Amino acid sequence: MILIPVSNAQNKPLSGKEPSWITLVSADYNKTTLHREAEDGYIDLDFQKQVSLATQSVYIKEAYKILSEAGVQNMSQLSFYFDPTYQSLTIHTIKIIRDGQTINKLDLSKIKTIQEESELNRFIYNGTLKSVLFLEDVRKNDIVEYSYTLKGFNPIFKNKYSDFYNTKFSTPQYHLYYKLIVPAGRAVNIRNSGDTIAPGIHTEATQTVYEWKMDDIHALHVQDALPSWYDPYSSIMVSEFKDWKEVNAWAASLFSTPTSLSAPLQKKIEEINTINKTEADRVKAALRFVQDDIRYMGLEMGVHSHLPATPDKVFARRFGDCKEKSYLLVTMLRKMGIQAYPVLINSGYTQAINNWLPSAQCFDHATVKVILQDGEHWFDPTISYQRGSLKDISYPDYKTGLVITDTTFALTPTALHEQSEERVREIFSIKNMLGKADLKVITEYKGSYADDMRDEFNSSSNYELLNEFKQFYQGYFSGIISDSLTYNDDSISGTFTTTEYYTIDSFWNMETKGLKSSFTSYVINGVIKKPKDKSRTMPFYLSYPAKYHEEVEINLPEDWNLKPYDAVIKCSGFVYKVKCTTSWRKVVLAYDFENLKDAITPAEAPQYFSKLKEIDNVSDYAITTYSNTDNTLFAKNSTTTNSLYLVVPIFILIGSVLWWTQRRS
Repeated sequence: MILIPVSNAQNKPLSGKEPSWITLVSADYNKTTLHREAEDGYIDLDFQKQVSLATQSVYIKEAYKILSEAGVQNMSQLSFYFDPTYQSLTIHTIKIIRDGQTINKLDLSKIKTIQEESELNRFIYNGTLKSVLFLEDVRKNDIVEYSYTLKGFNPIFKNKYSDFYNTKFSTPQYHLYYKLIVPAGRAVNIRNSGDTIAPGIHTEATQTVYEWKMDDIHALHVQDALPSWYDPYSSIMVSEFKDWKEVNAWAASLFSTPTSLSAPLQKKIEEINTINKTEADRVKAALRFVQDDIRYMGLEMGVHSHLPATPDKVFARRFGDCKEKSYLLVTMLRKMGIQAYPVLINSGYTQAINNWLPSAQCFDHATVKVILQDGEHWFDPTISYQRGSLKDISYPDYKTGLVITDTTFALTPTALHEQSEERVREIFSIKNMLGKADLKVITEYKGSYADDMRDEFNSSSNYELLNEFKQFYQGYFSGIISDSLTYNDDSISGTFTTTEYYTIDSFWNMETKGLKSSFTSYVINGVIKKPKDKSRTMPFYLSYPAKYHEEVEINLPEDWNLKPYDAVIKCSGFVYKVKCTTSWRKVVLAYDFENLKDAITPAEAPQYFSKLKEIDNVSDYAITTYSNTDNTLFAKNSTTTNSLYLVVPIFILIGSVLWWTQRRS
């Protein structure tokens, strides 16, 4: 986060009276029924949001009560955010109400305005300003009340208003009031999400007024591991856009194909055309250029929150955000005679926007759709280091989007093109019973897994990567030492392969009866999701797609005979397979795991958790040694009802006869 003091007086807040168009609504500050639900030492007493479309103004009033010393610490700072390129901030009141007496705290000289670039870690610069007041002399049982107005709407939306009015929160709320004033001649669409509250409506000569009032709103406590598309908080959607066709027309004006291009950009396009003989190769070359040579950086102040810079500018400065990289790629491909279209995406809520009102503010991401002779292809120009043929290039599971064409009138399902797979082979070579073992790990990554590993190897040092990879196995073997880490990147197939070498000094664990070492599906264990809250009333997130094959090969120092086994565990969320094969000096544990979808419903949860327990019963493999006078090997398969007693050659160590046992628990 970057904090930059603001010196320009035009970029600082003003003070003034509350606007005449608002409705003065009072709340009862003496209520206590929701206090037991309060968190962080305070309780929200009042929240009001009133919007005038005619004046492009949003009035906010908030009040909360300090309940404890923790509340004094957490709530003695007020922050006001605004975009100076199109907004002004006027603060009306800041007061503390103590024992029925009002203390005025509005002093502009004590308000500091800074440029807080909180998204720079994501390479986004939005220019938003933050005015901060550190309240003095705040005490337990004080009521803090303040109000302000933000004037000015982002002109990029061309005087079309849309917003979400939240009606449920993670903390309790005593009073909630929304008001929307719509001038005559303008119409808004209204839709509820997760709630049925209806507005009070009254029409006047020059305007229509919508009002929503709610009291005593209990806190909503959400469960852990929710899928991003699931929003448990109810809200009211408001939009002036009639339909998705109108949103498409708005977006098309932002991504119009330039009539001419700069000489350097035109030269680059001709170069790609000349070198690459097929359309597929030209698409791949243009995509790779935009992904790898145009770095990701967004200058998203004001209208540029949604308006992309021109392709010429993006090409010249060699950076751009998602909409600019997509715009550049589409422009380059169209100049080559290839059909290409920008696609607006909501990367978090994905398919949930199918149930939203049409709006230009539904989207936070842009990608590209390309049509070739062999069909449709979908690409995300913000993903770097994608390799392989077009069929190997992954496209995330965005589920739905708005494809910007001349004929678009609805959202379109996007194609999930995910060839991702991780294949791991962990080879343990146990030299002897003195404690040491070698471990070699070969991992093949495909699809988005390969993309992620390329990015990591391009952005981290070998020293950092060695430590990172070693830390994974340190959770299982405390005495592990990294010997080396190498990789191979196959740009033709898109496969990225890493090879790790380790020495394990303390391979055996000393127990009462002897030595023991355990094995499991190390990588797959880290993939399988196990939530804290198993009594589900909300869906449970799964990584999807997720496809893993893991082989654990155990090379032993002497010959013995053990029984193989296999198991298959399925449910609506995943399929898990394990197969154990043995020879005289080798055990191979082969695991396969694949998630079948991105979430488990509450109804599916009991079976899902039951199947996870079954995985625990078949995934682990332990080798133990202990003294016994009987010259036999005892091998027990816990997944069968019969025990197996095998007569084997006596293996002697330090004068004792050793038993080797196989167990899965």
